[in-house]
Amino acid sequence: MTWVSALALLGVFSSRPALAEPSPADKETARTLMKEGDAKFAAHDYPGAMKAYEAAHAIMQVPSTGLALAKAQIERGLLVEARDTLLQVMRTTREAGEPAAYGKAREESGPLAMQVSDRIPSLTITVEGPPSGTQLDVSIDNVAVPAAALGAPRKVNPGAHAIVAAAPGFKTTRKNLALKEATNEKVVLKLVAGTDAPEEKGSDLKSGGKIRVTSPKEPGNVIIDGKAVGATPLDVPVARGTHKVEVEYPGGSKDVRKVNVTTGATVQVETSPSPMDAVASHRKGVHLGFAVGPAMELFLGGGPPAYGGTGAFVLNIGISPTFDFRTGAIAGLMMRPHGPAALQIHALIPAALKINWTSWFSSSAGFTLGFSGVFLTNTTAPNAYGFVVGPEVSPFTLSAGDKRQFELGFTQGMRFGTIDSDVWEYHQGVTFTYLSLD
Repeated sequence: MTWVSALALLGVFSSRPALAEPSPADKETARTLMKEGDAKFAAHDYPGAMKAYEAAHAIMQVPSTGLALAKAQIERGLLVEARDTLLQVMRTTREAGEPAAYGKAREESGPLAMQVSDRIPSLTITVEGPPSGTQLDVSIDNVAVPAAALGAPRKVNPGAHAIVAAAPGFKTTRKNLALKEATNEKVVLKLVAGTDAPEEKGSDLKSGGKIRVTSPKEPGNVIIDGKAVGATPLDVPVARGTHKVEVEYPGGSKDVRKVNVTTGATVQVETSPSPMDAVASHRKGVHLGFAVGPAMELFLGGGPPAYGGTGAFVLNIGISPTFDFRTGAIAGLMMRPHGPAALQIHALIPAALKINWTSWFSSSAGFTLGFSGVFLTNTTAPNAYGFVVGPEVSPFTLSAGDKRQFELGFTQGMRFGTIDSDVWEYHQGVTFTYLSLD
């Protein structure tokens, strides 16, 4: 993003033919804001960068400030707003003598708008229960959805959303969900006849206050005293007293606070996801990958070790930011250059619980089971086949990436079974794993 400020300082603020000319003070303020935005963007402080770019763009309204703002919006996950900003940049009129930075910003905005468009998820809301013609009040994150738009895909930003549906004579229904990029989700809200119970007694509310919940780094679903109330940022009227505030994030992490609200007070609660939530939001659900690596076996019955490698199909199920369940299928080929056993082949199914200590470091423990065959070539002894099972652990695995995860791990374990005890073994190896997430 540094080039944006450089171009701006070279002349992006020198003229603005389509709009009223900003004052010298406005131009200098915009230059300062762009520098501030660039510095925060480089430091990955995207909320701060977006705030600075918004202010600069509000002053200048030129293509280069719009492009900078759109890039910050993209990093914040505000894809709908980013595409709108990019389209505005593309629609600006090209003027004779305008700074070259304007044209470059327009050229970059077109392909970027197409990329962002492909990433925006859609949400189709259907309401069941009320008869045809009933007035429906449906909202997403406290923003009303026109009745005519129900049943049609509605573009929304990825992340946490709170959907509320209400109708006269029916109880209000709420549903929270987290949308991934480039997905098309369908939500059915079923309303049942009845009336909503008052959340609080009127006298209590009059003597109560508000809880203001914000989450600058990532939007989340707000739950107060066990009841979902919407998505951040949010102001919630509550009775005076102690309240439990929970904010759930797309990756599955949760920030929990307890606050005490006094009469007439507004309590500010600022939450944030766990450091692993951004990665976990991509890893959540079922994802596929593969693993390969060298391995060595030591036979418990004695004799020289065997050397070879393994290849695996990996199925990863993201349960939470901390835990994944991993299974799949493993094929192994081992050779023992000396001794009676010349070749050993494994066909195994693993099952392991993966523990993510940080976004880059994890461990796992589980077991493998399957079949093994030992083929002897330098002896008249018969070949051996049988069922094997045993524990398997990975004390440490290093990970990198978010939407494409790469892992380097050290694995070890033991296998026992129906084959002769001479080929029961302890094994260890280094495994490279590629996991395709979103």
